[in-house]
Amino acid sequence: MDHLSQTVRDVIALAVAYRPGAIIEAEQVVDTYLMTFRGYRSRAAAIECLRAELALPAHRTLNRGGLFEQIERHLGKRHREAARLFQ
Repeated sequence: MDHLSQTVRDVIALAVAYRPGAIIEAEQVVDTYLMTFRGYRSRAAAIECLRAELALPAHRTLNRGGLFEQIERHLGKRHREAARLFQ
């Protein structure tokens, strides 16, 4: 299984669990995934791949409590940070 698939499964599991603290855990999962990519282009591509996977209708139906929306905001923040970091 590739790293993207595992990350998506972990985020979905946290969304399905719908418990306090899930957003912090999901952000940590996302950050761990993103840290495996070096350079702006590869990290930006990884962000877009994760966004695309989470946007799939099959995955969206499992989104509870707005976790995916929080993750999308977190990905936006990480994208801006990568742009600054890799200038």
